[in-house]
Amino acid sequence: MKSRWGRFGLLGPLLALCGVALLFMAAQQRSSAPPSRTTTISIPATGSASAPSEATRVATERSPINDDLVNSAPTENATTSAEAMPVAPGSPPTHLSIPSVGIDQPIVEVPAQVETVSGQQVLVWSVADYAVGHNNTSADPGQPGNIVLAGHDDWHGEVFRNLHSVQQGAEITLTTADDQSHHYIVTDILYRREVGVPLSERLITGELIGPTTDERLTLVTCWPYGVDDHRLIVIAKPAP
Repeated sequence: MKSRWGRFGLLGPLLALCGVALLFMAAQQRSSAPPSRTTTISIPATGSASAPSEATRVATERSPINDDLVNSAPTENATTSAEAMPVAPGSPPTHLSIPSVGIDQPIVEVPAQVETVSGQQVLVWSVADYAVGHNNTSADPGQPGNIVLAGHDDWHGEVFRNLHSVQQGAEITLTTADDQSHHYIVTDILYRREVGVPLSERLITGELIGPTTDERLTLVTCWPYGVDDHRLIVIAKPAP
């Protein structure tokens, strides 16, 4: 009896060590997976966006200035403003291509809805799953105004996972429903903090995806991967 227990006396400690190892592996897998969440982006319902200031401009350095783009902006009547935002009818974008960072994705239309944030009415756009979303009250390619596209970077398709690698001067192509190609060149790369900042900062961020008088393309996603406390905003202008 004594020799039999001598052979198996280490079994208990070994099983305990295996259990600890399995728990550690499970914790690692949970920490590496993207958090379960629904991302929304709210933008100003009135006014127009101006060119980004040098204080918020991030090009080659890519050091974060402000983060997490939940763009929210107050409006006296968000419903009326939402109806007034669309520009002259055009052909909506259906496909996005950014060859320099390997982005080649379909585009779907996403609607706006009015929500109340900190007692203020704002326009909110949901981010499409497994596709790039075109804010349906923003401009269409070839029309004056701001063409706003948003996508997840680490969730439900990760369509903008590589957007943080884009460089100034990169070419972006939008294909529209009428099978026309529209080309743009990246001019600005911005980071705006969303998590842990006052609503006033989020409203300023919202202006970047508001309507403009000039034609421009604005791409929006979360950053950095798996953390998502900033918004990455890439602005492009029509190619000459």
